[in-house]
Amino acid sequence: MSFRDAAIAWSLAAHEVLVETASTYGHFITVTELAERVQDMSGVHTNAPTRTWMDAILRKVARRCHGAGEPPLTALCVNRNHKVGDIYKYVLELAALPIPDDLELHAGYARWQCYATYAADVPAEPGVPPLTPKVAAARGVAAAAEAKPEQTRVALCSECFTQLPANGVCYYC
Repeated sequence: MSFRDAAIAWSLAAHEVLVETASTYGHFITVTELAERVQDMSGVHTNAPTRTWMDAILRKVARRCHGAGEPPLTALCVNRNHKVGDIYKYVLELAALPIPDDLELHAGYARWQCYATYAADVPAEPGVPPLTPKVAAARGVAAAAEAKPEQTRVALCSECFTQLPANGVCYYC
C-alpha cells in the first residue's frame, strides 16, 4: 500500500479517535497512543517510527476540521510531556493567526471548544482552560484554581479561539 493510501486511512481513523476522545471532558491522547489506535482501527500497520509519519496525519485532520468548521481536534493530541508541540501551530497557520506566546493556553481553549462540541459533561464556563495534567501541575494551576474557585469567563472568538478585547470584536478574523 502506498503512503498516500495509508495516510488517508490513518487520518480518517485519527479523526474518529479524536472525536471519541473529545466526547469526555478533560480527555486527551498522546501521539504514540493515537498512532497505535489509528493503525489498529484502519488495519494498516507500519514499522516506520511514529515521528516520521504522524505529523502528516495530524495535518490532514487539522485541514479536515478547518474546512468543515469543526473545532481543532488536533489540540487533543499531545506529546509525551503533555504539550501540544509544534504540530499545533499548523492549526493557527490554517486560520492565518499569529502564534501566541502561550501555545499551551491557546490549545487548552481549543480543547474546551472540542469538548463543548462533542461531550455532554462540559462545564458552562471553562474558567481555567482544560490544560493537560503535566502542564497544569507545572504551572500550579490546580492550586490556583482551589484558591480562587470563582473566575471570570474570558470571551473567545468562535473562529480562532483568541481572547476577545473588551469591545468583543476579533481583529484577527
